[in-house]
Amino acid sequence: MEWNRIYNEDNLKTMGRMQDNSVDLIITSPPYNKGAYAPDKGTSGVWGAMKGRRINYDSYDDAMDPSEYEDWQKKVISECIRVLKPSGSLFYNHKDILHDGVSVVPRWVYDYNVRQQIIWDRGSSPALDSHYFFPVTEYIYWIVKDPKKTFFDKDKVAMKSTIWRMQPDKNPHPAPFPKVMVDNIILGCCPDGGLVYDPFIGSGTVAASVLSIGGGR
Repeated sequence: MEWNRIYNEDNLKTMGRMQDNSVDLIITSPPYNKGAYAPDKGTSGVWGAMKGRRINYDSYDDAMDPSEYEDWQKKVISECIRVLKPSGSLFYNHKDILHDGVSVVPRWVYDYNVRQQIIWDRGSSPALDSHYFFPVTEYIYWIVKDPKKTFFDKDKVAMKSTIWRMQPDKNPHPAPFPKVMVDNIILGCCPDGGLVYDPFIGSGTVAASVLSIGGGR
């Protein structure tokens, strides 16, 4: 494997070439599978649509069978845990999806060592549905490999509580997250000289943050 390189391939294939216990920090946000619950008009094979809530990617329809999606995410997280060092952390950004009057949550994260659940207050929402309070929050699950060995330097982080208030960065990607969020995680959870990985790189925010912070990471 070459570092400081983007591999445009299935992330399970990429991680399959990565050594056990080799990565200090993983920060990522997978597609949320919103298309399975909120497809565009005319989409087939869906589970009771609420049109207008999906994220429109260029070629990915984001509409897997929910059980297949869960299995896929568990495979990805398990591989992330395998490649993490015992002191390493995975920060996994996801959210609940409002569907048929109830909340569909990423329950599979609790199969792993969730150290904390951080609330990302986005301050706004594109889902203006009169049946619910406006959903302005997402979750960042801090998952660790070995709870007794986890690296964390709280003195270096800017946001020290479990509620982070910030709007997404503005760029052409349909679902970017803020660079300030990634900066906060890297400074607190990756030592100088450490290795950071993002299996769902999106617009490259994690890579840009790592290179801008420096410190030999």
